[in-house]
Amino acid sequence: MGNTTPLKRSPIFIFGPPFVLASLGIALILQGGLFQAQSFELIEEQTVEFQTAGLIPPTPFTSDYLYPRFTIDHAFQELVVVNKQRELDPIDYAPPTLVTVPSSAALDNSRELVLAPLAAAALVDLADEMFDQGVGQLFMNSAYRTYEYQAELFESKTTQYGLAGALVRSAKAGHSEHQTGLAVDVSVPAQGCAIMTCFGDTEAGKWIADNAWRFGYIVRYEETTQATTGYSYEPWHLRYVGIEIAREYSENGIHTLEDYWSLPPAEFYLEEITASTID
Repeated sequence: MGNTTPLKRSPIFIFGPPFVLASLGIALILQGGLFQAQSFELIEEQTVEFQTAGLIPPTPFTSDYLYPRFTIDHAFQELVVVNKQRELDPIDYAPPTLVTVPSSAALDNSRELVLAPLAAAALVDLADEMFDQGVGQLFMNSAYRTYEYQAELFESKTTQYGLAGALVRSAKAGHSEHQTGLAVDVSVPAQGCAIMTCFGDTEAGKWIADNAWRFGYIVRYEETTQATTGYSYEPWHLRYVGIEIAREYSENGIHTLEDYWSLPPAEFYLEEITASTID
């Protein structure tokens, strides 16, 4: 990776600190004015340039709350929060840059799945550490999914489990973390329980639950969080959020991104709520 020090001086990312936001007028930004649209357009453009060059875009500290709080609404940001009540914008979003995660003794990506560059690099580091500690070779079961593929998958789950069963097992297209290129489903075939809740009881599953945060990943759908996330327990589903947020998430005993960002629970899609109200 390139030296990130000079990148932190980029004017694209300087608007985040409070004193700059004050000079520009926080009210204007919060109201979604022209400046906000132009700023995020520039941020997206710069982020794409960094990723294309194989560099790491500067990540504002979460203590500078306004900047990261804005970024959870934008599909191209690594902090984006997508759930049943927060669809991606645009809904058919596709990451501008994706890379094939390299296979190794520590990581089996024989399916040649792709992720966003930062998520891919972090997964390689996680797998290397896990392998070095004798926990096993990580296997990538699923990674980036297109809008169209997610739509087909949800339809398949509906056929298999019925609509109610599909709603807690799979996201509708435009509402899936996999569509961001920042989520990956993993397993260790030698230990069994691939894409099963019992993966959480395996040596690998326990190691991941305890250590994924050190590489910027969280287990997105934990036990007992369905009322908040809308999905049943998935110990195999990892979401990249960056090391800083993952560390805060872990150290403070937080279990959902909704809680981390003080967002409302998203157990149901808005249309589900509307339908139940009408009925």
